[in-house]
Amino acid sequence: MLKEMTEYLRNLQAFRVQAFSVDEVVTEAGTKIQLPTSSVITVARPNRVASEQLDDKNGLSFFYDGKSMALYCRADRTYAVAAAPPTLDATIDLIRKDYGIEAPGADLLYSRPYDVLMEQVKSGELVGHELLGGKMTRHLAFQGDEVDWQIWIAEGAEPLPLRFVITSKTMKGQPEFSVDFSRWEPQAKVDDTMFAFTPPAGVKQVATMPTTCRPSP
Repeated sequence: MLKEMTEYLRNLQAFRVQAFSVDEVVTEAGTKIQLPTSSVITVARPNRVASEQLDDKNGLSFFYDGKSMALYCRADRTYAVAAAPPTLDATIDLIRKDYGIEAPGADLLYSRPYDVLMEQVKSGELVGHELLGGKMTRHLAFQGDEVDWQIWIAEGAEPLPLRFVITSKTMKGQPEFSVDFSRWEPQAKVDDTMFAFTPPAGVKQVATMPTTCRPSP
Protein backbone atom coordinates (compact mmCIF):
# COMPACT_ATOMS: atom_id res chain seq x y z
CA MET A 1 0.00 0.00 0.00
CA LEU A 2 2.88 2.37 0.79
CA LYS A 3 4.64 1.47 -2.45
CA GLU A 4 1.47 2.13 -4.44
CA MET A 5 1.20 5.61 -2.88
CA THR A 6 4.87 6.51 -3.36
CA GLU A 7 4.90 5.29 -6.98
CA TYR A 8 1.82 7.35 -7.73
CA LEU A 9 3.37 10.41 -6.10
CA ARG A 10 6.78 10.12 -7.76
CA ASN A 11 5.18 9.76 -11.19
CA LEU A 12 3.26 13.04 -10.92
CA GLN A 13 5.07 15.50 -13.15
CA ALA A 14 3.67 18.52 -11.32
CA PHE A 15 1.45 18.92 -8.28
CA ARG A 16 0.33 21.43 -5.70
CA VAL A 17 -0.92 20.80 -2.18
CA GLN A 18 -1.76 22.72 0.97
CA ALA A 19 0.01 21.49 4.09
CA PHE A 20 -0.93 22.19 7.71
CA SER A 21 1.99 21.08 9.87
CA VAL A 22 2.52 21.02 13.62
CA ASP A 23 6.09 20.88 14.94
CA GLU A 24 6.22 19.84 18.59
CA VAL A 25 9.13 21.00 20.77
CA VAL A 26 9.89 20.02 24.35
CA THR A 27 11.15 22.69 26.76
CA GLU A 28 13.79 22.13 29.44
CA ALA A 29 10.93 21.84 31.94
CA GLY A 30 9.39 19.04 29.86
CA THR A 31 6.50 21.10 28.53
CA LYS A 32 5.41 20.23 25.01
CA ILE A 33 4.82 23.25 22.77
CA GLN A 34 3.15 22.87 19.38
CA LEU A 35 4.06 25.27 16.57
CA PRO A 36 1.55 25.24 13.67
CA THR A 37 2.32 26.33 10.12
CA SER A 38 0.23 26.41 6.96
CA SER A 39 1.98 26.26 3.59
CA VAL A 40 1.33 25.77 -0.09
CA ILE A 41 3.82 23.47 -1.80
CA THR A 42 4.26 23.32 -5.58
CA VAL A 43 6.50 20.70 -7.20
CA ALA A 44 7.55 20.22 -10.82
CA ARG A 45 9.75 17.23 -11.43
CA PRO A 46 12.59 16.67 -11.73
CA ASN A 47 14.05 19.70 -9.95
CA ARG A 48 11.75 22.56 -9.02
CA VAL A 49 9.86 23.32 -5.83
CA ALA A 50 8.28 26.30 -4.10
CA SER A 51 7.05 26.26 -0.49
CA GLU A 52 5.27 29.35 0.78
CA GLN A 53 3.99 29.75 4.32
CA LEU A 54 0.54 31.34 4.42
CA ASP A 55 1.22 33.70 7.35
CA ASP A 56 0.85 37.13 5.71
CA LYS A 57 3.21 38.85 8.15
CA ASN A 58 5.79 36.32 9.29
CA GLY A 59 5.83 33.62 6.63
CA LEU A 60 8.98 32.08 5.21
CA SER A 61 9.05 31.21 1.50
CA PHE A 62 11.46 28.88 -0.27
CA PHE A 63 12.06 28.76 -4.03
CA TYR A 64 14.23 26.33 -6.01
CA ASP A 65 14.47 26.41 -9.80
CA GLY A 66 17.07 23.71 -10.44
CA LYS A 67 20.01 26.13 -10.34
CA SER A 68 19.58 28.40 -7.33
CA MET A 69 17.51 28.60 -4.18
CA ALA A 70 16.07 31.59 -2.38
CA LEU A 71 14.57 32.12 1.08
CA TYR A 72 12.36 35.11 1.75
CA CYS A 73 11.25 36.17 5.23
CA ARG A 74 8.22 38.46 5.21
CA ALA A 75 8.60 39.27 8.92
CA ASP A 76 11.73 41.40 8.44
CA ARG A 77 11.52 41.69 4.63
CA THR A 78 14.88 40.06 3.95
CA TYR A 79 15.92 37.39 1.49
CA ALA A 80 18.98 35.41 0.52
CA VAL A 81 19.96 33.57 -2.65
CA ALA A 82 22.50 30.76 -3.03
CA ALA A 83 23.60 28.26 -5.65
CA ALA A 84 21.84 24.93 -5.36
CA PRO A 85 22.49 21.35 -6.50
CA PRO A 86 20.93 20.24 -9.80
CA THR A 87 18.51 17.76 -8.19
CA LEU A 88 15.63 18.17 -5.78
CA ASP A 89 16.91 15.28 -3.62
CA ALA A 90 20.30 16.93 -3.08
CA THR A 91 18.69 20.30 -2.41
CA ILE A 92 16.40 18.86 0.29
CA ASP A 93 19.45 17.25 1.90
CA LEU A 94 21.39 20.53 1.73
CA ILE A 95 18.75 22.75 3.34
CA ARG A 96 18.18 20.14 6.07
CA LYS A 97 21.87 19.74 6.89
CA ASP A 98 23.18 23.29 6.49
CA TYR A 99 20.15 25.39 7.40
CA GLY A 100 17.92 23.16 9.51
CA ILE A 101 14.96 23.89 7.24
CA GLU A 102 12.24 21.35 6.53
CA ALA A 103 9.61 21.55 3.83
CA PRO A 104 6.46 20.02 5.32
CA GLY A 105 6.57 16.29 4.62
CA ALA A 106 9.81 16.66 2.65
CA ASP A 107 10.40 12.89 2.71
CA LEU A 108 7.48 12.57 0.31
CA LEU A 109 9.06 14.97 -2.20
CA TYR A 110 12.12 12.86 -3.00
CA SER A 111 12.43 11.17 -6.38
CA ARG A 112 12.20 7.78 -4.63
CA PRO A 113 10.12 8.44 -1.52
CA TYR A 114 9.59 4.74 -0.76
CA ASP A 115 13.32 4.18 -0.26
CA VAL A 116 13.63 7.24 1.98
CA LEU A 117 10.63 6.35 4.12
CA MET A 118 11.69 2.71 4.58
CA GLU A 119 15.35 3.47 5.29
CA GLN A 120 15.26 2.60 9.01
CA VAL A 121 11.94 0.76 9.28
CA LYS A 122 11.96 -2.47 11.30
CA SER A 123 8.26 -3.34 11.12
CA GLY A 124 4.92 -2.01 9.94
CA GLU A 125 1.21 -2.71 10.05
CA LEU A 126 -2.14 -1.75 8.63
CA VAL A 127 -3.96 -0.09 11.53
CA GLY A 128 -7.27 0.08 9.69
CA HIS A 129 -9.52 1.96 7.29
CA GLU A 130 -10.49 5.37 8.64
CA LEU A 131 -12.41 8.46 7.52
CA LEU A 132 -10.18 11.52 7.35
CA GLY A 133 -11.25 14.87 5.89
CA GLY A 134 -14.31 13.25 4.36
CA LYS A 135 -12.26 10.58 2.56
CA MET A 136 -11.70 6.93 3.41
CA THR A 137 -8.06 6.20 4.07
CA ARG A 138 -5.75 3.31 4.83
CA HIS A 139 -3.92 4.04 8.09
CA LEU A 140 -0.42 2.53 8.17
CA ALA A 141 2.04 2.58 11.08
CA PHE A 142 5.78 1.84 10.95
CA GLN A 143 8.35 1.33 13.67
CA GLY A 144 12.10 2.06 13.61
CA ASP A 145 15.01 2.37 16.00
CA GLU A 146 14.93 6.17 16.23
CA VAL A 147 11.53 7.18 14.84
CA ASP A 148 8.07 5.72 14.49
CA TRP A 149 5.75 7.13 11.86
CA GLN A 150 2.21 6.85 10.57
CA ILE A 151 0.61 7.73 7.28
CA TRP A 152 -2.98 7.92 6.09
CA ILE A 153 -3.42 7.20 2.36
CA ALA A 154 -6.57 8.00 0.41
CA GLU A 155 -8.37 4.98 -1.01
CA GLY A 156 -9.33 4.89 -4.69
CA ALA A 157 -7.71 5.86 -7.97
CA GLU A 158 -5.60 8.65 -6.45
CA PRO A 159 -3.74 7.11 -3.46
CA LEU A 160 -2.47 10.41 -2.09
CA PRO A 161 -1.09 10.94 1.43
CA LEU A 162 -3.53 12.90 3.60
CA ARG A 163 -1.74 12.80 6.95
CA PHE A 164 1.83 12.04 8.02
CA VAL A 165 3.03 11.82 11.64
CA ILE A 166 6.60 11.26 12.88
CA THR A 167 7.50 10.49 16.51
CA SER A 168 11.16 11.03 17.51
CA LYS A 169 11.72 8.26 20.06
CA THR A 170 15.30 9.14 21.03
CA MET A 171 14.59 12.81 21.84
CA LYS A 172 13.47 14.04 25.25
CA GLY A 173 9.69 13.84 25.57
CA GLN A 174 9.41 12.05 22.20
CA PRO A 175 8.12 15.08 20.26
CA GLU A 176 5.94 14.62 17.20
CA PHE A 177 5.82 16.28 13.83
CA SER A 178 2.56 16.03 11.91
CA VAL A 179 1.37 17.34 8.58
CA ASP A 180 -2.11 17.23 7.07
CA PHE A 181 -2.37 17.52 3.29
CA SER A 182 -5.44 19.01 1.61
CA ARG A 183 -6.52 20.64 -1.66
CA TRP A 184 -4.40 18.29 -3.73
CA GLU A 185 -3.89 19.26 -7.37
CA PRO A 186 -2.23 16.14 -8.83
CA GLN A 187 -2.05 17.62 -12.34
CA ALA A 188 -1.32 21.24 -11.46
CA LYS A 189 -0.49 23.67 -14.23
CA VAL A 190 2.85 25.31 -13.45
CA ASP A 191 5.39 27.50 -15.20
CA ASP A 192 9.00 28.43 -14.49
CA THR A 193 8.12 31.78 -12.92
CA MET A 194 6.59 29.99 -9.91
CA PHE A 195 10.01 28.66 -8.85
CA ALA A 196 12.20 31.74 -9.42
CA PHE A 197 12.09 34.31 -6.62
CA THR A 198 11.47 37.92 -7.66
CA PRO A 199 12.18 40.25 -4.72
CA PRO A 200 9.27 42.57 -3.88
CA ALA A 201 10.00 46.29 -3.78
CA GLY A 202 11.72 47.45 -0.62
CA VAL A 203 13.10 44.11 0.58
CA LYS A 204 16.75 43.70 1.59
CA GLN A 205 19.14 40.99 0.44
CA VAL A 206 21.28 39.44 3.19
CA ALA A 207 24.44 37.38 2.91
CA THR A 208 23.33 34.24 4.73
CA MET A 209 20.20 32.13 4.48
CA PRO A 210 17.72 32.84 7.30
CA THR A 211 16.89 29.73 9.32
CA THR A 212 14.03 31.37 11.20
CA CYS A 213 11.64 34.15 10.30
CA ARG A 214 10.84 36.67 13.01
CA PRO A 215 10.06 40.40 13.08
CA SER A 216 13.01 42.70 13.59
CA PRO A 217 13.46 43.81 17.24
